[in-house]
Amino acid sequence: MISLAVTIAVIGGVVFVKGHQIMVMTSGGPQQMPPETVSVIEAQTQQWPNTYTAIGTVEADEGIMISAQVPGKVKRITFQSGAEVKAGDVLIEQEAINETAQLSAAQARLKLAKTSYQRVVELKRNKLASQSELDTAQQQVDSAQGEVDDLSATLQKKLIRAPFDGRVGIRQVDLGTDLQVGTAIVSLQATNRVRVNFPVPQDWLAQMNTGLKVDVATGGKVNQVVSGVITAIGAEIHQETRNVIVQSSLDNASKVLVPGMAVTTTVTLSEPNQVLAVPAAAIIYAPYGDTLFVVEEKDGALTARQQFIQTGRTLGDFVEVTKGLKAGEKVVSAGAFKLFNNQPVVIGTKPTPEFSTTPTPSDS
Repeated sequence: MISLAVTIAVIGGVVFVKGHQIMVMTSGGPQQMPPETVSVIEAQTQQWPNTYTAIGTVEADEGIMISAQVPGKVKRITFQSGAEVKAGDVLIEQEAINETAQLSAAQARLKLAKTSYQRVVELKRNKLASQSELDTAQQQVDSAQGEVDDLSATLQKKLIRAPFDGRVGIRQVDLGTDLQVGTAIVSLQATNRVRVNFPVPQDWLAQMNTGLKVDVATGGKVNQVVSGVITAIGAEIHQETRNVIVQSSLDNASKVLVPGMAVTTTVTLSEPNQVLAVPAAAIIYAPYGDTLFVVEEKDGALTARQQFIQTGRTLGDFVEVTKGLKAGEKVVSAGAFKLFNNQPVVIGTKPTPEFSTTPTPSDS
């Protein structure tokens, strides 16, 4: 009986204490979450350049694969792989012993034919030779001269020269290689000027004109930009991609652009566009839709309202908002990840990072 009485007394005491605590808590009304400290920025319209961007491919202004024009073994190689060469420089010399001997014999026959022709001319002048004999002598001179010219041209082709200034690639032949007609020897690319070809959808084609400025960026850790202009627009649209190829020409004296390189091309089309933009840090990306928090004043207090938006282009630290936001509204630019809808907020006093359309990040 005593144990039962003690147990009942203990349970009653606990119930009384907890009941009193609950009454105290409920008597104060609904609990309020403490306000979060955030940074805000005013949504403003900005002047963004009207540009088109695509991935392009670099081509040399002039580029060929040098190949053999006549058969023959490689006797001499006069260039180093990757070297700069001038127009007319001899790159490969082929063996030409037989052709040289044949040329000597042909020159001897030509000399004899010319001597015989002069004799017939004298005889014809003295009426001791007929016109037919003179014509035959002339034909022999012409035939011998043609043979000499043919062998001389063959010997010239045995000296394979650079047709223009440029840089050679990696040679594909060695000393003693037996070259056949068309055998590839080395690539030659004139890279002082280059062409960049890039695709343009048919919807953008009406805005493309020759003479428009083109900026070509190499990308990578050292992102270098070379400027040029549009020089040609393709005459037909590809039936599968519905794109047309546009070509730009650029000066490449610095050798930054290498044929075959993939680059980012940006074409400046017209006057700048007015866009409503907010910092990218203000946007919360989610599969169900992109949102941001707009700070509003209610009953003398600031609250954060979550707002669905539609985004467009990006430029530097900013993202274009095409729907769901008005100019002048205050947007949470830092601390949005910790908020929920209609949560009280206070604007912090600490300095916030500056946002720019042309940021210059560093590795330091």
